[in-house]
Order: sequence, then C-alpha cells, then structure tokens
Amino acid sequence: MFNHDLQHTGRTAYRGPSTAVQKWDFDIGDGGPSSPAIDSDGNVYIGSNDHKLYALKSDGTKKWEFMTGNGIQGSPAIGPDGKIYIGSLDHKLYAVKPNGAKDWEFATDGIVTSSPAITSDGTIYFGSWDQKFYALRPDGTKKWEFETEGAISDSPAIAADGTIYFGSDEKLYALRPDGSKIWEFAGGVSSDPAVASDGTIYFGGAHQLYALRPDGTKKWEFATSEMVSSCAAIAPDGTIYFGSWDHKLYAVKPDGTKKWQFAAGGAVISSPAIDLDGTIYFGCENKQVYAINPNGTSKWGLETGGAAKSPAIASDGTIYVGSMDHKIYAIGSGSR
Repeated sequence: MFNHDLQHTGRTAYRGPSTAVQKWDFDIGDGGPSSPAIDSDGNVYIGSNDHKLYALKSDGTKKWEFMTGNGIQGSPAIGPDGKIYIGSLDHKLYAVKPNGAKDWEFATDGIVTSSPAITSDGTIYFGSWDQKFYALRPDGTKKWEFETEGAISDSPAIAADGTIYFGSDEKLYALRPDGSKIWEFAGGVSSDPAVASDGTIYFGGAHQLYALRPDGTKKWEFATSEMVSSCAAIAPDGTIYFGSWDHKLYAVKPDGTKKWQFAAGGAVISSPAIDLDGTIYFGCENKQVYAINPNGTSKWGLETGGAAKSPAIASDGTIYVGSMDHKIYAIGSGSR
C-alpha cells in the first residue's frame, strides 16, 4: 500500500539498487500522480488520470488495465486476499480481482483520492472529499462512517493497537476500530500520518513536521520554510525522513533535533522509501529520483521526463516510480 505498510513507515526488507540504471518505462496515459503498489508476485499496480488502473509485470509488459469513471490520483492498496483497491475522481472506491475484473464498487458523495488501508481482517479504511471517513467490510458493505468538518484527501495510518489516524483539512483525528473518536488535534494537516513503533504520530503542516503522543498531545514540531506534504518515513533507529516544498529532504532524530538535510533541486512532495541498508529513495519536482545514504550524502540520481513521485521498492531491488511525463519507470542496477 502507500508508504509500504499500515503505519506508513516507508520501510522495506529489500535492498535497493546500488547504481541507477533505467530498466524500462511504461506509458500510463496521463501522468502517474502517486506511488505504485507491488504484490507478492512482483506485479506493479498504478493508477492514472486517464481513468485506468494498470497492472504491469516485472518486465514492464502490461498484464491488464481496469477502467474507472474518472481519473485516479491515489495509490492502489492490495488486500490480504490479493484484491486491489483504488479510489477514483468518479466518487467511488473499487475492489478489483487479481485478474483485472471488478469485484465491487462503493459510492461516496465526493471524489476519492485517499489510498485505502486494509487490516488483517479485511476491513478497508479510506476517506472521501464528502467529509466522511469510511470502514467497509471485505464484501464492500459499510461497517460505519465518521463525519468530519472537511475533505479527506490522504491515506489513513493504523497503529499496532488498531487506532486509526487520518487528517481532514485542519485536524488530525484518532479513531477506535469501531469508529468512535478518541481525540482530534487542530494544527493544520498537509500530509498523510506515519506511526512509529513507540506510538508517536508524525505528520506535516504548513511549515512544520508535527510529532504527537498517542494521547494526542504534542511532543514537538520541527520548522521548515515551506509546506510539508511528504508523508514521513521512519527508519529502524527512529530517524524520521521527510521532504518539504523548500527543496530539502530532512532527517530528524526522535527527539525533534535535526540530523541532516539534503538540498534537492526542487520541491520534495514525494514520500521517501527506505531499503534494508537504510538508503533513502525519493522523487523530486526537478524530475530526479534520488538515492541518499543514511549519513545524508548522495548515492545516485536518475532523471525522468517529469516531476518524480513517491517510489516503491520490489523484492528484487527494483525501484518503481511514477512521473508526470505520463510514465512509470523501473530503476535497477542492471539493464533490462
């Protein structure tokens, strides 16, 4: 799913490529606005503004495509049963079978750009611009809904204890699995939340990264000079990596002090991915995909034809990233 797991840590158990070689690219019609999802067989799923969800094999050939009623701007998520869940600007969430056939659709009263989160029992959580947060059963029927005061555009994160965190305009909400509210935090929310192993919740604001305790009180905030819309990634040692519109990727210690910053050539809206060795991968508005060592030095960079979005790492070490030049790129250490 988006940012790899339910906590949005961005952390994988795979080692990414040591050098940047473009293995292949695939034209997805009209932009690749979000992160791809990768299943256990290595198939890659990505949505497009051309109204389609694409399923690609690891060699870059198309497996199938699924048509929705409007553009797709959120990332796909893959459930325990192998189904692919995707929202659309046609106000619907779709469940698609592994063979590309529609299983069901669920209609809301607003566009759906929220990437779903699916728990081990198959419950699907997502938000809509109709100011409602939904919990659906695996068969597409509604368990409950929670009404907010604003549109819900981003993906929820779910802590180990089952607490659900999501943002809606100016507030971050914490809900129990039954849909009842635990607390809300007003401070401005501009990114998806991420949850650390100690329960700390990280999310972006207008000019800062917030850190909240599980009870909703603020631990600290880290100031940047521009908006933080990048979902934070969390390394095993607790280091938090996130980007800002101020053209920087930041590494911040769990106590809120800066470890280092990396100057990119454009706004960093992409959410980082972390590999087994601690290398951080992210896309940039200057059309670059970067690999950064854990000490903040550059490992490599590769240019795409458009603004590069949030990457995902496959089990064979291939990096997949969508770009605003209407393509998805596969990056590895060797040629195709």
